[in-house]
Amino acid sequence: MAARPAFGLRARILAVALVPLCLAVVVLATYFIQREIGAAEAVRLEQGRAVAARLAEAAAFDLFANNDRYLARLLEYEKGLRDKDCVGITGRDGGWHLLNGPAGLPPPGKALTPREWRADGKVFFTHPVLFRNPVVNDPYLPAGGGQELLGQVVVALSLAPVEAARQRAMLIAGGFAALLLLVTGGLAWRLSHGLSRPLHGVIAAVREIAGGRLGTRVPVVSTGEIGELERDINGMAEVMQRHALDLERRVAEATGDLRAQKAAAEAEARARSRFIATASHDLRQPMHALTLLVAALKERLRAQDGEPLRLVEHVEASTHAVQTLLNALLDISKLDAGAVVAQPRCFEIGPMFDRLARQYGPLATEKGLVLRVHGGRVAVCSDPVLLERILGNLLANAVRYTAHGRVVLGVRRVARDAVRFEVLDSGQGIPEDCRERIFGEYFQLAPVPGHDRGLGLGLAIVRRLARLLDSTVEVRSRPGQGSAFAIRLPRCAPPSGAAAEATRDGGEGEAGASAHKALVVLIDDDEAILEAMTALFEQWGVDVAIDVDASRIVAELHELGRHPDAILSDYRLRDGRTGIEAIAELRAAFGADIPAVLITGDVAADTLQAIAATGLPVLQKPLKSAALRAYLHHMLGGAAS
Repeated sequence: MAARPAFGLRARILAVALVPLCLAVVVLATYFIQREIGAAEAVRLEQGRAVAARLAEAAAFDLFANNDRYLARLLEYEKGLRDKDCVGITGRDGGWHLLNGPAGLPPPGKALTPREWRADGKVFFTHPVLFRNPVVNDPYLPAGGGQELLGQVVVALSLAPVEAARQRAMLIAGGFAALLLLVTGGLAWRLSHGLSRPLHGVIAAVREIAGGRLGTRVPVVSTGEIGELERDINGMAEVMQRHALDLERRVAEATGDLRAQKAAAEAEARARSRFIATASHDLRQPMHALTLLVAALKERLRAQDGEPLRLVEHVEASTHAVQTLLNALLDISKLDAGAVVAQPRCFEIGPMFDRLARQYGPLATEKGLVLRVHGGRVAVCSDPVLLERILGNLLANAVRYTAHGRVVLGVRRVARDAVRFEVLDSGQGIPEDCRERIFGEYFQLAPVPGHDRGLGLGLAIVRRLARLLDSTVEVRSRPGQGSAFAIRLPRCAPPSGAAAEATRDGGEGEAGASAHKALVVLIDDDEAILEAMTALFEQWGVDVAIDVDASRIVAELHELGRHPDAILSDYRLRDGRTGIEAIAELRAAFGADIPAVLITGDVAADTLQAIAATGLPVLQKPLKSAALRAYLHHMLGGAAS
C-alpha cells in the first residue's frame, strides 16, 4: 500500500479550521492587551498630572512664605496617600528645596509649563509653582499685580501598576484563547475524523480494486456526498468485476482457439515438410534417371553429326530447364517450410569466389560480358553454402539482365566487424516502383534480347536465404545505368591453416587414364537409374557392379575376386534400408578406406542430419553427368594415390 501524504485530509481539515481561528485569536488578544495596557497607563498618567497640579496649587503660598514645615508635612502626606515613589519641590534657583524620596535624584531645572518623562520604570511629572500677588492696600506687603515662579513640584510614579495590568490582560487573553482553541480544535478533530475515516476506507478499497482484487467493497457507513461516493465505488467495482470475468472467459476461449490453431499449423508444417521431402525424392528420381539417360545417349551420338544429335541436345536443354524449375520450386518450398537451417561458421571467402568465377565466367563470356571477381583474404561468420547460393543467384540475374559491359562481384569492409558483399552490373537497371516487387515470386522485368527470361524465383530465394543469415538484401539502381545488390555479414578472424573450401569440378576431358579398369559399385532402388548409370559408365570405360541390394553385390564380387574402387549409393533403398548401411556393409567386406558417396533427392531435415553425422559426401539429385564424371574422377584419383 502506498504511504499516505504528509498533509492528509484530516490535517487539511484541522488546518482550515484552526489557522484562521489562531490568527483571529492573536489579533483579538493583541487588541485586548493593548487596550488594557493603554487604559491602565492613561489612568496612571492622569493621576500623576492631577497630583502634580494640586500639589503645586497647595504649596504656592507656603513656598512663598517659606513655611517649610507645612510643606514637608504636605509632601509626606501626598507621598503616602497616592503610593508615589518620590515627591519634591524645587526653589527659585532650580535646586531641591524639599525632597521626599530617593536621594541623588537630579533636579528638573526651571520650566514655566508642566512636563513629564519616563526613566527606570517610573514616570515623572513636573508642574510650576506660581504665586499670584493680588493688589491690596497693605503697607507691609510688596506691591501686587502679577505672578511669580517660586519653583516646581516634582512627582514620580511607578509603572508597576501598568505592568501588572499588562500581565493580567495577557493572562485573561491567553486563557480565553486557549479555551477557544481547545473547543474549536475538538470540533475540527471530530469533523476531520468523521470525514477522513470513510474517505480512507474509500481510498483503501480503490487501491485494492486497482491491484486486481475486484471483489473488494466499501462499507457504506456515511450519509450525504460521502455515502453516495461509497455506493458509487461499490457499483463501479461490480461492473469492473463483471467485465473482468467476461474478459477472462474470452481470453480463455481465444487462448484455446490459438492453441488449436497453433497445433493445426504445426501439424500442417510437419505434413508440408514430409510432403516436400517425399516430393523432392519422388520428383528427383525420374529427373535423375532422365538426365543420365540423355547424357548417355548424347555420348553415343557425339561421334555423329546430324538431326539425332540436335534432337538430343534439345531434349537435354529441356531437361535442364525442367530440372532448374524443379530445383527452384523445391527450394522455395523448403525455405517456406523451415526445412533449411543455417549453420554459420568462420571461413575464408577466397575459394568460394574462385568457384563462382569458374561457374559464371563462361556464361558471361558467352554473352560478351566481362566478369570481375574481387575477393581477398577476408573471413566471415556465416553459412558458406547459403551465402554461395545467394551470390550465385545474384550473379545469374546480373548476367541475364546485362546486354553489354561488365559484372562485378566484390567484398568491401564497412565496419571493424562487418563486410558487405556486392554484385554490380551495367545492365538495364530497375525502375524505382519495381525495387520491392522484384523479390516476389514469378516477377520478371523485361528480358534482355537474346537471353532467356528465367523463372522469376531467383531473387525470392535470395531474400529468404538472407533472412536465414540474419541479414537483408540492399538494392541500388538507376534505369539504363545498372544495378547493385548487397548483403552485409559479420567478419571474423581467419581460421588458422585454413584450406581452400572448393570442390573443384573436373573438366569434360577424358577420365580413362585414372578410371581405366576401375570398378565402381552402384546401389539404387530404381531400375531406370541403374540402367542409365550403367550405360553412362560404359561410355566412360568404367566397370560397374550394380544391384538394389548390397549383400548380393558383396557375394558377387567375392565370387569374381574383384575389389571395388568406389561406392555410389542412393540413400533410400528397399525394405527400409539406407545407403549408409549399404556403404558400411561394403566397407566391412572390402576395406574401410574405399571412397564412397551418397546420392539422394531427400531434403528432410532428419535425413540430412543423419547423413551429416556419418561424414559421407552427398550429391543431390538430379545429377548432371559432368558433375558425376568429375566427382568420379576425383574419387578414383584419390583411391589410386
